[in-house]
Amino acid sequence: MTVPEPIDVHLFPQGVPTDEKDVARLFELYKLMVTSSESLVARRQGVNTFFVTMNGAVLTAAGFLLTNGKDPRLQMLGLMALTVTGGILAFAWRSLILSFGQLNTGKFVVINRLEKVLPAAIYLAEWKALGEGQQPKKYRTFTSKEVWTPWAFFAVYVTATVAELATFFTIS
Repeated sequence: MTVPEPIDVHLFPQGVPTDEKDVARLFELYKLMVTSSESLVARRQGVNTFFVTMNGAVLTAAGFLLTNGKDPRLQMLGLMALTVTGGILAFAWRSLILSFGQLNTGKFVVINRLEKVLPAAIYLAEWKALGEGQQPKKYRTFTSKEVWTPWAFFAVYVTATVAELATFFTIS
């Protein structure tokens, strides 16, 4: 007798299907999960595009303020408002990237478990070939690399805010 996996109680509340008809229905659910994962990746790319655009707008506005401002103290206040806003955007972006990564990880736990009931387990085989994410030379998650961009923006915004505060208090 095989020991059920922890996810089985939720995925197969009436037991793991073995009947051909039930396995065929399971395959339809499998296809739905794969499509859902692909859709999540597309949404994630859309979110990344949004945040790159928003950060570009913040930086453009900052450049405009620096070149067209008349009152240096007002310039610094405007820049501080922009860099604080940019920092908040960067932090939110990073949080969303991590959430998308967690959600996709969960989807693949379900996909990989479903594959154990199906005749072929292509995603599970790929995951095994990549060392199940345990060997960084073989595989690093996209999320682990993707979060660097918002962190870089965040670091720029924090550095700029500190510089703006220092400048604001030294301007007479």
